[in-house]
Amino acid sequence: MTSEGTVETAVWSLGVIGLALVGLLSAAVLRDRGVDRALCRRFAAVVGGAAYLVAVLELDVRCAIILAAAMALLIATLRFRLIRHLRGVTGDAGETRFGETVFAVAGAASLAIGWGILGDRWLGFLPLAFMAWGDNVAGLVRDHMNHGRGTSFRPSLAMFATCAAVAVLYQPYWAGLAGAVAATAVERIHWTSHPLWDDNWTVPAASITTILAIVGSSELHP
Repeated sequence: MTSEGTVETAVWSLGVIGLALVGLLSAAVLRDRGVDRALCRRFAAVVGGAAYLVAVLELDVRCAIILAAAMALLIATLRFRLIRHLRGVTGDAGETRFGETVFAVAGAASLAIGWGILGDRWLGFLPLAFMAWGDNVAGLVRDHMNHGRGTSFRPSLAMFATCAAVAVLYQPYWAGLAGAVAATAVERIHWTSHPLWDDNWTVPAASITTILAIVGSSELHP
């Protein structure tokens, strides 16, 4: 890599890190100003998804995965040691759910599997985009419903529309669309409140498994 390429990589890496940190810090500021915790979490997740997208578009696979893993490690460390710094995306100390940590770990894992191991950047990105954007659109719609929260299909329709739009990044499109269907179905069928059952890992896992089952590993493209 030339010195110019090294500088460009460093600049984009700082941009990705900065964008992720802006999401976390902004969520904390919003929470301090009395904004609903769920909305703060969703805002940070959407910005986090944008950070992943920049990484996929502008960085090489190794750098993108290293940055994602480093952010996951940072968030996990803050969650267990300095939870107050994650007040915009997490609950109170002692809370048994670790959604913000799972989000970061699942994002890094998706990139590592889809892009790092299987060689397809969009296979790595799509599942985490479904998690960051689709799942949170569904949650946002659900949060603003006054009735019928358990039976209305509006949250699922909103999620599917979002995921279907993101799926255009993957070819063949119908395989990405199938992943969007799987992600939406998993988010919809949330039959337990157990802390280990978290959309932040079930949505990416279901979508990447579905896409792989359809296209087959031999047909993956870089």
